[in-house]
Order: sequence, then structure tokens, then C-alpha cells
Amino acid sequence: MNRTDKIRQFIEDRFLVEFGGEVTDDSDLFKAGVMDSFGYIQLMSFLEDEFSIGVTDEEMLTDVFVSLDAIDAFVARKLAGQGAGQGDASCAG
Repeated sequence: MNRTDKIRQFIEDRFLVEFGGEVTDDSDLFKAGVMDSFGYIQLMSFLEDEFSIGVTDEEMLTDVFVSLDAIDAFVARKLAGQGAGQGDASCAG
């Protein structure tokens, strides 16, 4: 299961929603009624644990990630910033 699938699975399981119908990868999960602020905190905690990334309070409050696409892009940026590109990048010495 890739990164996007793990995030999608968590959101579907936690918030009892299914992507593909009215809720798409770029849907605003707050406006769609899928997630509230408490759910957002749970999601950020999941992302920190699952992907071993740190999410600062500032990131949580200033860059509120409202769609699966935005959440996934945020995690990808955090992982890239940590140099966690195992598997994709080859090391040339």
C-alpha cells in the first residue's frame, strides 16, 4: 500500500466516508462534513506516527490541509525534506 492509499484508508476508516462518489481526492473534507477540527488533530497525529514526520503547531494552524491531495502533498514534502526517498532515488557516489 503506497502513501496515498494509507492516508485514504485512514480517512475512510476513521471518518466513515468513501472516496470516489461525492467525496473525491480534491474535495474539501471540512466543507463536505467529513472531518472537523478534532478529526484534523487525529489525522495529523496519524501522519506523524505512520510516516515518522513532525508536524509543527504552526504548520497545523497556518497550512490547514483540507483535501486528500493536499494532505498527501504535505506528507510528500515532509518526507522529501527528511531525505526519506528510499527506493526511488539511487545514490551516485
